[in-house]
Amino acid sequence: MRSYQLNVCEMQLPIRADADPERMERARQYVDECYSRMKANGGQVSRERLLAMLLISMADDLLLLKEQSSREDSAIDELLLRMEETGFGIAPALS
Repeated sequence: MRSYQLNVCEMQLPIRADADPERMERARQYVDECYSRMKANGGQVSRERLLAMLLISMADDLLLLKEQSSREDSAIDELLLRMEETGFGIAPALS
């Protein structure tokens, strides 16, 4: 696990993660951009409240993506099953 010092949401945070530096930087930029947009639209809101709103918003986005991924996985499974039933399945490998 790598250690990082990230300046995010107007705070300096030590973080340990398995992610590579490029991915951590992309994540930091994404969070900072979302935070800045919420701060600009949120009026006079405390940082703690703004961070909580950001967390809920990102959790909602994650849940929507998980639901979409699950629906797509189910659709792929259904297509594969239909292909097998109609004889269009993957041919067995020759030894």
